[in-house]
Amino acid sequence: MWASAIVGSRAWLLVGVLACSALADDTFPEPYDSEIAERGRPPAASAAASGLALPHGFSATVMAAEPDVQNPIALTWDARGRLWVAENFTYAEGSQRFDHALRDRVLIMEDTDGNGTLDRRSVFMDTLPVLTGIEVGHGGLWAMCPPRLLFIPDRDRDGRPDGPAETILDGFEVSEANYHNFANGLRFGPDGWLYGRCGHSCPARIGSPNALDAARLPMEGGIWRYSPRAGRAEVLSTGTTNPWGLDWNAVAEGFFVNTVNGHLWHLIHGAHFAQANGIDPNPFTYELIDHHADHYHFDVKGGWQNSRDGKADDLGGGHAHSGCMIYAGTNWPADYRGRLFTLNFHGRRANQEILQRRGSGYVARHAPDFFVSGDHWFRGIELMSGPDGSVTVVDWSDTGECHERDGVHRTSGRLFRVAYGQPRLPEITTQAAGAWQAPGGFDLHNLSDVDLARLQRHPDGWWVGQARMVLTERAPLAGDSAVAARAVLEEQFTTAEQLAAIDPRVSAAAHRIRAMLAMHMIDPSDSDRLHDLLHHSDEHVRTWAVRLLTEELPLDAALGPVLPAAAAAADVRRRAEVLLDRLVLLARHEPSGLVRLALASTLQRLPVDLRPALAIPLVSHAEDATDHNLPLLVWYGLIPVADLHPVALAEVATSCRWPTTRRLIARRLAGLYDAAPEGVVQLLHGAAAGVGHDPAVLADVLAGLAEGFAGWRKAAQPTSWTLVDDALDTLPEGEIRDRGRRHADELAILFGDGRAIDAVRDVALNPHATVEMRRRALATLIDAQAPELRSICEHLLTDRHLQSVAARGLSRFNDPAIGRQLVDAGRRARGAARDAIFLTLVSRRSFAGELVAAVEQKRIPVSDLSAAVIRQIHALGDD
Repeated sequence: MWASAIVGSRAWLLVGVLACSALADDTFPEPYDSEIAERGRPPAASAAASGLALPHGFSATVMAAEPDVQNPIALTWDARGRLWVAENFTYAEGSQRFDHALRDRVLIMEDTDGNGTLDRRSVFMDTLPVLTGIEVGHGGLWAMCPPRLLFIPDRDRDGRPDGPAETILDGFEVSEANYHNFANGLRFGPDGWLYGRCGHSCPARIGSPNALDAARLPMEGGIWRYSPRAGRAEVLSTGTTNPWGLDWNAVAEGFFVNTVNGHLWHLIHGAHFAQANGIDPNPFTYELIDHHADHYHFDVKGGWQNSRDGKADDLGGGHAHSGCMIYAGTNWPADYRGRLFTLNFHGRRANQEILQRRGSGYVARHAPDFFVSGDHWFRGIELMSGPDGSVTVVDWSDTGECHERDGVHRTSGRLFRVAYGQPRLPEITTQAAGAWQAPGGFDLHNLSDVDLARLQRHPDGWWVGQARMVLTERAPLAGDSAVAARAVLEEQFTTAEQLAAIDPRVSAAAHRIRAMLAMHMIDPSDSDRLHDLLHHSDEHVRTWAVRLLTEELPLDAALGPVLPAAAAAADVRRRAEVLLDRLVLLARHEPSGLVRLALASTLQRLPVDLRPALAIPLVSHAEDATDHNLPLLVWYGLIPVADLHPVALAEVATSCRWPTTRRLIARRLAGLYDAAPEGVVQLLHGAAAGVGHDPAVLADVLAGLAEGFAGWRKAAQPTSWTLVDDALDTLPEGEIRDRGRRHADELAILFGDGRAIDAVRDVALNPHATVEMRRRALATLIDAQAPELRSICEHLLTDRHLQSVAARGLSRFNDPAIGRQLVDAGRRARGAARDAIFLTLVSRRSFAGELVAAVEQKRIPVSDLSAAVIRQIHALGDD
């Protein structure tokens, strides 16, 4: 959504971070407006608040507005009930992207008399650059300032930094080729991890400062998280377009909102979600999990681009969503608890979603929009409930859309309070007299561990989360305090049904998960209890037992397994082997799709050779064959098995009751046929033998092989191919047999005389074929030196997913004109494709001259050239 800083801004960023103490006394640069004059001025904040059309009984009031707050982009609460607000002024229009003469800042705002107005304001820090998200916890402020995640210490909690900002993670790079969709947002989750979001147009390589590239986590869109306790990050999901909101429901299941290609997603660990361009960074995912709603907020037939300017009002307002809140407060009526709310950017409204369990996860049903703003300037960014149960809505206050092509209006911004009736702070009973002061004067850090543990029973989720955060900061607890706090939480867990009967606002499952997570925060070493909870009657407890038992095992990133250092790898294997038998047993008999979903995610945490053992009982659940998530999620965990253990992967396929998964396994094994034919041989043998138990297994396998061999011209016949005809003949007449026969006939040509070169060319040029198929077809054409190869490669050089292969084909032609084409393609390319094109350019002297000229003319930065490219230029010996 928001523009990304150009590479040249890194020096400015470093200066801003390191010099924050020195700059603290500098005059803050005056924000200015750059939008066109015809836009006018926003209405008064009070008029904008009264213009929110709310359900009966609700009201909107102004908590703060310009000049006290301007361009608010994010907010968070702390355990003292103070509201921290991030102001972003550096964001600029497309021609400038970011104005680095300006600075971003963080405010601390307080309501000292409890009347709903933020009447005390202080500046925590005003030297932050490209600020897109904030969170408070673990002794300071966390700030997302791409390409860095920063931590600013405030361990005495006096609202003033204790020292300079520290870079915790970097690699959230910003793309010169794109104006938006980069890293944003921070939230501490109920599991104690810090969560963040990233758009797919700015791929990240996440790691600690100065980490080598091999140790970094590739990411292209989705959700990541960081453990302050372990000092470790992981990529939780890949895909979507631009997530800009995240929250958790009562049983700690995460959900996030997104723009363009579906607005609401269940946060599934290890998932590869659909992207706007339909192409995942991992070429072997093949198919992607779609969004978790039964509707869109725009007309998908007309396309998301046509959902602006009121055209999608009847459907929900449009494609762009920002902010996510699952209401867990006590001020709004009970019907709203557990519902998800997100701000529709172009629709100037709050969409409302009803989350329902379905299959292995959830589906969101459309509910009436919660409010619509009559203010043409309303640009909702975030919404979050506070200590009195009311909800704070952040208004960026501008007339432009998210790209700000018409300039930026920096001098306005609003925080509205949306309340039902008259909200009040709750009464809190504590052990120590004087620990609680109201209104506006409380500090949960003054409470005892037992008091914080008792707050896990509170009906308002704000108090639960803040109390758990303080307990987490104190962990690990020790002595009598730890024993007493744990006893309180154990009682909550075991008496959950009675507690829910007393106050139905909190379910028994929610009580159990609250207690369970709090106990894990204060003592994460108690794995024996988690092992016992794998057999609990509550599906949510079993789900979280699986997650907590495996959270220290590294999760695959966007491109596959994360390889730890040798010592760490040995520890990972030891932990995984201890757990494996329990997980396999659970997977074999587990009745809950949600627990099976957690187990499917766990596949991506196991050493690759252990994955088939857990996959086989999962794929034997025929009831999951058409599940929205499981057939693809299990496949994502099996992808690396193909390279190392193709026969084991084939055995998973022939045990599989899910058509999609066995088809994708066959497709991957076909792609490896040259190097590892035994996978296909075993696959055909098992599929032919299994038709008596599942008539569709052979047809699905043949369909997958046909997909995997698309783009091949010829292949040797597998030794088990003779079993296919006989197995097909045993099937009864009908669709399954006809489908299997059709694919068998197609493959017989490949295994016989081979396909005509024209058929291969058609695959390479077919924009509807998958990237994998087209790459293989193009490579076949290159190896065969097909007619028209040059024109085909020139045509495909403009396709960013095929350009590296096309460049290899063009290297066969010694023509300086091709060198110029490669230079132009290299300037637009990124990542591995750019490196491949530059290496092609230095493969011929005539090409290399074009590259050197482009560098001298500053059309290509010398920093874009790898050491290998520079060495090859020198090796050519032409000064």
